[in-house]
Amino acid sequence: MTDNKANATGRKPGTEAATAGEGRRFSSGDIVPAASVGFVFLILRIFAVSGYDWNTAFAVSTTLSLSDGLALVFGSLMAGHFLVQILLVGVFPLLLATYLWSEGGHRSSIFLATTLAAVTLLALTISFKIWWLPPAAAAVFVVFVLIRRLSLKHWLRRMFSLSMASVGWVAGLALLLVAAFVQTPWVPQEQIRTTTGNVIGYVLSVDPGYLNVLTDGHEFVILNSAEVLSRK
Repeated sequence: MTDNKANATGRKPGTEAATAGEGRRFSSGDIVPAASVGFVFLILRIFAVSGYDWNTAFAVSTTLSLSDGLALVFGSLMAGHFLVQILLVGVFPLLLATYLWSEGGHRSSIFLATTLAAVTLLALTISFKIWWLPPAAAAVFVVFVLIRRLSLKHWLRRMFSLSMASVGWVAGLALLLVAAFVQTPWVPQEQIRTTTGNVIGYVLSVDPGYLNVLTDGHEFVILNSAEVLSRK
């Protein structure tokens, strides 16, 4: 009876648990975690740049629109480059390992994420002269290679397999760490000269007649456009 079941499924008994999740196809349920991570990322960013002050966060939230999503994510990663480079040392090798060794999963998604991580790592290395970054990521990948040579029953190998199977959640957690701990806003810092003095801060939005500015001290300021003499 067991042999017939094995022949019918094309797998040996006991392999179902080992291959569970491999080759899993995309479903609508996968959209929910991504949307949830995106929503939490937005909330964390608003509170982080506001110094976790409720009133300031409320004021900052009024400057955002649906079209600001991409700029907010990209700008946050650019502003928090120090934390991003640390997280890349672990996330990029894991993405690469998942792409090379995982038998299932979203191959196209993993490829795109791995490519994006590689480009980000290269850009950080060149822009900030962080020459230790590629060797550090390579060293972590070598560790993954050694772990993969261990027995399937070894706890390190099992943890590594679990990490590859959950690489999407690992990458999502890394993004949330950036959102929570990077207090620099997603726009460049400006020096704004007005008729009443200079203001150094971040222009979150420009509305007809006024500018919404967040200062380095996490203070939300509304400037009258008529009083602004220059911005640089």
